[in-house]
Amino acid sequence: MTFYKDSIKIKNRKFFEKDKTIKQYYLTNSKKNNYIAIVTELDSLNYKMIFTDQNGIYSNATFLKSDLNKAEFINIECKYVHRYENRYKYQTKNYDFFKLNDTVINDKAFSLFKLESIKPKTVERKKLGTQFYIIDKETSFHLPILEFSTAYEEWKTDSYFPNGIFMEKYFIDYYGFLHSNEKLINYYKIDKKIVINNACNYTNN
Repeated sequence: MTFYKDSIKIKNRKFFEKDKTIKQYYLTNSKKNNYIAIVTELDSLNYKMIFTDQNGIYSNATFLKSDLNKAEFINIECKYVHRYENRYKYQTKNYDFFKLNDTVINDKAFSLFKLESIKPKTVERKKLGTQFYIIDKETSFHLPILEFSTAYEEWKTDSYFPNGIFMEKYFIDYYGFLHSNEKLINYYKIDKKIVINNACNYTNN
């Protein structure tokens, strides 16, 4: 069996176009950030949990809220587990993190970073946007939470991006409009373990 220990539960809301709001929970490990589980409320009874290990596993499974909330061990059946291939490692030569001036929220300073393409012609041709991260400096105990492969791979090659939990992250499209944003509600320590059978453990290390 493979055990993924999740030590921090991060609760946030994600805002999409047309003011659609989705409540999500992040299950993370403060010391390992190659894997992450994102739990979304489907309805009053069910959660959808997307689990990704950048080393080779992807799963999209549904759980009863009552089961997932109280479970110490979250068992994912092999029928929900798929091989995950990170096809964006090459993008590290096209993207970079940039440190911006600190931003102040309620009289408290937060680190502000952006991830964007460093190829102007590509930005114009593909109409690429920019991802922004507002990081709580007091949460440096936690490795960066980067669920997108491009951001994760860039972080591995660039130590410039700091540790810490995001207070907010948002995406500005090519035309300068807000496409989506996530705002942190709270976070707290928990003890849950995601269990994947060795028969469907596709990790490459």
